[in-house]
Amino acid sequence: MEDANKRTFKLKLLENTAEALKKNGFGAIVFQDAPAAASYVLKLIGSGKKVGMGGSMTVQGLGLPEDLKKADNEIITHTPEMSPQERRQTWLKAQAADFYLASPQAITARGEMIFVDGLGNRASSVVFGPGKVVLLAGVNKLVKDLDEGMWRMRNVAAIANNIRLKRNNPCVKTGKCEDCSSPERICNTVTMLWKKTRPTEYEVVLINEELGY
Repeated sequence: MEDANKRTFKLKLLENTAEALKKNGFGAIVFQDAPAAASYVLKLIGSGKKVGMGGSMTVQGLGLPEDLKKADNEIITHTPEMSPQERRQTWLKAQAADFYLASPQAITARGEMIFVDGLGNRASSVVFGPGKVVLLAGVNKLVKDLDEGMWRMRNVAAIANNIRLKRNNPCVKTGKCEDCSSPERICNTVTMLWKKTRPTEYEVVLINEELGY
């Protein structure tokens, strides 16, 4: 069991980050645990909505896809058996959904968020298109600044996802980013949200647990 003092310290970090996010124009809220955060998102979305999402392990870990389906929402995401054309059409549909769920690879103490993408579908959806973008992050995603965030993105999140996806990229073998030119590379585009974009509404849900990569 985690030390109570350490958990309180992490909660304070999350609260400070939420305040920084709010100063940058984003909605932000902090929860002590995953069930409370998941319940909040389910209530926020309600029923009968179109909900786009990529392959976020944080979203999966919270059980949101299954629970949203039970609430009569339409989940819009690609699946392995889809053809390239079907995937493209699905991504465009997800970008125009009522809600889009994702998780940044890093959030800085100044309330900046970093996303890395292999194909660009998630990067574009968190910037423009959906009615509301809901971004979920565990305390493990918090970093000091953009430099640390870029390092984490390349040397923590990307490697873990390469292993999960069984990609034959150099970082899987060496345990560090090699800035490769592999055809299976998943780090092709980076999106940074410094401030809220005017057309898009955001809700950042911060959770006092380690979630996703």
